Amino acid sequence: MRSSSKKTVCSIQKECGVCPHVNQDYSFSLTRKHDRELKLLRQAGLLESAHIYRPIPSPKKLGYRTIFKLAVRKESQSRAKKRFRLGLFQPGSHQIGPDLIQCPLHSAPLRNFLKVLSPLLEETELSPFDEEKQTGDLKYLIGRTNQEGSALMITWVVTRPVPDILRRLTQEIQKKGLPLTVSAMNLHPEPTNSIWGAETTLLTSSSHIEETLARLRFKLGVSSFFQVNPWQAENIYLRIGKIAQEIQDKNLAWDLYSGVGTISCILGKVFSKVVSFEENLEAAQLIHLNARSNECAEKIVVREGLAEAQLQMESFDSGLPSLLVANPSRRGIQEKARSVILRCLDNPSATQMVYLSCNVETLVRDLIHFKQNQILPMEVQAFDMHAQTDQLEWLVRLQKRAQ
Repeated sequence: MRSSSKKTVCSIQKECGVCPHVNQDYSFSLTRKHDRELKLLRQAGLLESAHIYRPIPSPKKLGYRTIFKLAVRKESQSRAKKRFRLGLFQPGSHQIGPDLIQCPLHSAPLRNFLKVLSPLLEETELSPFDEEKQTGDLKYLIGRTNQEGSALMITWVVTRPVPDILRRLTQEIQKKGLPLTVSAMNLHPEPTNSIWGAETTLLTSSSHIEETLARLRFKLGVSSFFQVNPWQAENIYLRIGKIAQEIQDKNLAWDLYSGVGTISCILGKVFSKVVSFEENLEAAQLIHLNARSNECAEKIVVREGLAEAQLQMESFDSGLPSLLVANPSRRGIQEKARSVILRCLDNPSATQMVYLSCNVETLVRDLIHFKQNQILPMEVQAFDMHAQTDQLEWLVRLQKRAQ
């Protein structure tokens, strides 16, 4: 029997509980979680017509996360020398776990930032948020860097406007030699479980950082979505690019839930026209910038708003897309969006679909709905986007069953 033990790389794993496999053999844990999720797809009868490819391991097993979203709460009484604790909620609770300064999954630039920030934060007039009493200033801290580590983007989620304090803190961090390119204040006074508030104010002259994937350059904004593991994301995007090349009719493609337009630009290198659907206003604006910088602006049309609403308004004047890519949130594809997608796929010689999912439960739900309408998975492959966790990213290629 193969052993799952390995050298301990994370001393806070038991206390944290977010990454159950970080102190196990990587190959063993990847196989186990892949088999478990594949079983869910098989039990739902979704793999009868599909070719199942091997799972793709994460290129980086540690230090791959270029994004963090940390809750900021007061430190426990046992560590009275500190006021702030920056961590994650423990699974299934609102109890914050251990301080994540030493988290081995974060990329080196993010770890360095937290180390530099910790003593500086203690010296400010800010106070940590108390969820029970609904008091305090700093509620969440959102950080992002690029693969190169050449730029940092930090958003301070606060309960009241404190721009002067945060500007001084930003300048102190920059004086320490960290490449803090973008600093922003997000105002979130409401007692809700959401991380983001409605109002964001830039504290620096720069509003974005840049990332390179699949030989393309992308601007990333404060609130726009981007994959946490760009090294693995590149493998997925290269696979989508290969699928796009295989499509015979290269007139029109759709990119649903498109973020900053990464997939749209990849499709724009292959198709004559790409319609990009994105609800986040900042991300939709960045699609235009990214399309221009990657020399495909004349091919990409952006539809701003909820995908299900924008899809229902689509006139189909340009015909049906021959390739449709959907990369929704963990909620999956909403029913109104599925109905329009089915209209596109309802022809064996027309549209193919690529569905990217980070949640196997909603993936199963949506694939069952498609199967009921004779839309079947042709190819299924898992990508370990979130190494050391129980989560996988799935790429499923679908098409209507030939009669």
